[in-house]
Amino acid sequence: MRFNLTPRSMLLAALCICLTSEELWLKNAPASYTGRIVFTSVRDGNAEIYVMDADGGNQENLTNHPAGDSSPDWSPDGTKIAFVSGRDDNDRWKQIYVMDADGKSPIRLTDGPGLKRDPDWSPDGRKIAFSVDGREDYLAVMDADGGNREKLEDQAGDPSWSPNGKQIAFVQREIYVIGVGGQGRKRVTHHLGSKWDPSFSPNGRRIAYKAHHKGFQHIFVVGADGRNRVRLTHHKEHHSGPAWSPDGRVIAYSVLDGIWPVNFRGAIHLMTSDGRYIGQLSDGRNTIDLEPDISPLGLAVSPASRTSTTWGMLKRVELDRR
Repeated sequence: MRFNLTPRSMLLAALCICLTSEELWLKNAPASYTGRIVFTSVRDGNAEIYVMDADGGNQENLTNHPAGDSSPDWSPDGTKIAFVSGRDDNDRWKQIYVMDADGKSPIRLTDGPGLKRDPDWSPDGRKIAFSVDGREDYLAVMDADGGNREKLEDQAGDPSWSPNGKQIAFVQREIYVIGVGGQGRKRVTHHLGSKWDPSFSPNGRRIAYKAHHKGFQHIFVVGADGRNRVRLTHHKEHHSGPAWSPDGRVIAYSVLDGIWPVNFRGAIHLMTSDGRYIGQLSDGRNTIDLEPDISPLGLAVSPASRTSTTWGMLKRVELDRR
C-alpha cells in the first residue's frame, strides 16, 4: 500500500506524534471548560497572590499588599480564595484570610499567636482546615467564616480534604488520613524521609505529595489505601505543591531551582496525572512562582486559539487552519 503524503498531511502527522493525548485533550477542551490557576509569586522581593490562565497568560496580581501573602486555595464554587497573610500584625503572626476571586473584600478569619498556614476548603465550602505553628503545632478546622475553631490533631500540618468530605489527609513526617471528627487515623505512606503537600485526587482514590528522593524533592502519587506508590517527576530539580485539575487528568506543580537567596527561582508547570510533562506556564527566570491551585471550574482553554503548552515555553499550533 502506498501513501500520498502532502505537506499538510505530513505536518498534521508530525504534530500528532509530538503532542501527547493530554495535550490534545487540552487543545480540544469544550468552551464551557473554564477557570484559572491561582498561585503565590515572589516578585520584587514580596510574596503576592496571582492568577493566570491555563496557558500562563493574563497573569494578574490579586493582593498587591506590602505584607507577604501566600498559600492560596480556591473555594469549591470558585468565588472565593483563602490565603495566608501578616497584613494586620506586621507579619509577626500569619493569619488566614478569605477574599473574592478578583482579590476584593479580604476578610480575616483567625487571630492570636502562632503561624497559621495551609488553608484548605471542605468540598461543601462550609469548613476550612489549616495548620498552626507556634508554641504548640496542630491541625485545626473552622467554619468558613472563622467560627467554631477546633483542634483536630497535634504536631500535624498540610491538610487536604477528601472529595467526599469525610477525611482529611495531613503530614506528620509521613502522610496520614483522619476522619473529620478525629476518628479512624490511618497512616498512608511508609517510606524513609519526610513528606509534604498531600493532595487528594478528585475521585479520592489517590494522594499526590512531595518527598525527598536522591537529593531532590519529587512529586509522588500513592493510593489512598497506601498501595501503588509512583514517582511522577524525574529531573534533578525540586518539585512541590501538586494540585489536581477537577477531572483528575492534570496536575499543576512548581519547579524550584538555584541557591537561596542568590539565584533561587521557581515556575509553575503542568503534567498529566501519570507524570507525562505538558508544559511550563510561568516564566520562572526572575520570579519564584509556587503553590498553584487549579480553579474548581477547570482549566481555561480557548477553543478559538487552541493553546497548547510544550517543554520550556508556550507554543500555539493551529490544527485546523481554515
